[in-house]
Amino acid sequence: MNIVLFLNRDLQSNLAYHLLKPHFVEHQVTIYLSESVGGNRKKPEELDLLESFERKHFYEELPGLIKKNGIQCEFEFFNEEFYSAPISVCYDVNAPSFLNEISDLNPDLFISIRFAKIFHDNIIAIPRKGVLNLHSGILPDYRGILGTLHALREGRDQVGCTLHYIGNSMIDTGDIIDIAYLPTTNGRSLFWHIVNLYPLGCELITRSLITLNKLDRLPTHEQYLSEGSYFSLPTSEHFNQLQSRGFEIFSLADYKDFLDRWVAPSISHLMYW
Repeated sequence: MNIVLFLNRDLQSNLAYHLLKPHFVEHQVTIYLSESVGGNRKKPEELDLLESFERKHFYEELPGLIKKNGIQCEFEFFNEEFYSAPISVCYDVNAPSFLNEISDLNPDLFISIRFAKIFHDNIIAIPRKGVLNLHSGILPDYRGILGTLHALREGRDQVGCTLHYIGNSMIDTGDIIDIAYLPTTNGRSLFWHIVNLYPLGCELITRSLITLNKLDRLPTHEQYLSEGSYFSLPTSEHFNQLQSRGFEIFSLADYKDFLDRWVAPSISHLMYW
C-alpha cells in the first residue's frame, strides 16, 4: 500500500514510528509532521513540563548526547538525519496546495498519530482505504486532549488507546476499530501511562495493516455521541486532581526507563540530572 503518516514531532509519535517501521517494509511511506498538540493557547506549567521532555530534551539534547558518546542506536529521530522515508512539516493540511500535493501521491491509506491538525472533508476523501487515527484515550469516554490524564484523575483502573476512522472534521468521533487497555499502575507517572499506550496502539495498527492488504475497510462499530465526554486543553486543577490520587505528572525514573528500553540500552546512565 501507499501509506501517508501524519505524525507529531514528539517522543510518542517518534516511538510509534520506531515500532511500526519494520512493518512498513512492504509499503511505500511518506511522513508529514505537525509540531505541537493543542494549538497556541496558553498551557499550564504542568503541561509545559511534560512537553519539555517529550520535545525539547528529546530532540535538542538527546541525539547529540548519543552521537558524542558513540552509542549504537537504531532509534531514528525526527531530525535532519532522518532517512527512512520522505518527511516534511505540514503547516495547513487543508490548504488547496497541500491537497494537490497529497493527491499526487495517490495514497491508499492515511494513518494519524498525535497529528495536531483537523482533517476536513476534502482531504479525508483522498485515500481510498480511509483515514485511521490512533487516539490515546478510551472512546467514547475520553475524546479530545490527554484522555489518560482524565482517566487517572477520575480513578479508573485502566487507561487505553483507541484506533478509529476519521470520517469527518469532528474530533475523535469516528467509527471504532479496536481499543487496547493498560492497567493503571500505582507508583508510575502520567508520562509512563501515556507512553506505554503506544506499543499497544501500534499492535492495533499492525493488525489493521494486515487486514487492509486484503480489504478496503476494517470492521468497526459506531460511537454513540451522547455517551462520553470531550476534553479540551487541561487546566492546573486537572493536574492537581491527578496528584491528589498519588500520581506524579512526570518522573525522571520513568523517562530514563523509556530511554533504556526504546532508544538505547543503558543510555540513561549518561543523563546529567
